[in-house]
Amino acid sequence: IGAGTIGASWAALFLAHGCHVRVYDPSKNVRDTVCRQIESVWPSLAALTGKPEIVLDRLSFHEAPEHAVDGASFVQESVPETLELKHEVFRRIEPALGADTVVASSASGLLVTDMQRGWRDPRNFLLGHPFNPPHLIPLVELAGNGLTAEEAMLAAERFYRACGKDTIR
Repeated sequence: IGAGTIGASWAALFLAHGCHVRVYDPSKNVRDTVCRQIESVWPSLAALTGKPEIVLDRLSFHEAPEHAVDGASFVQESVPETLELKHEVFRRIEPALGADTVVASSASGLLVTDMQRGWRDPRNFLLGHPFNPPHLIPLVELAGNGLTAEEAMLAAERFYRACGKDTIR
């Protein structure tokens, strides 16, 4: 959710590690922009993963965030760091999420506690902030609090590790 520079970089990384990636961004040119960014970073990803071919058949674009998260087991949220915008996105996607779907925010300047106020049930929400750019730097900062389920933290660690990342809490 959110396909600016960070979101598109995440999308490229997830594709390189075999994930099906569903993208939502309100930008009119999101498909072209994301595909161009993936193509530009793929040589680096190919060298890191040993997968030389870009696989775009596992990439889809959606006109609403709730459609993009439907059926997802993990959601990387990378919308601009405006609390009101994040809360609006959370309100839209929460009804479409599975009971165990983890949502990780790429936020760097917002508190988990403040972002959690956008959720009815924040137990599967956490900070999953990359060291930039996400497709190259193999480290993700994870943060939660007393409202974050330990199972969500562990699921996020497993997901990121499957994508070649180390995590720190």
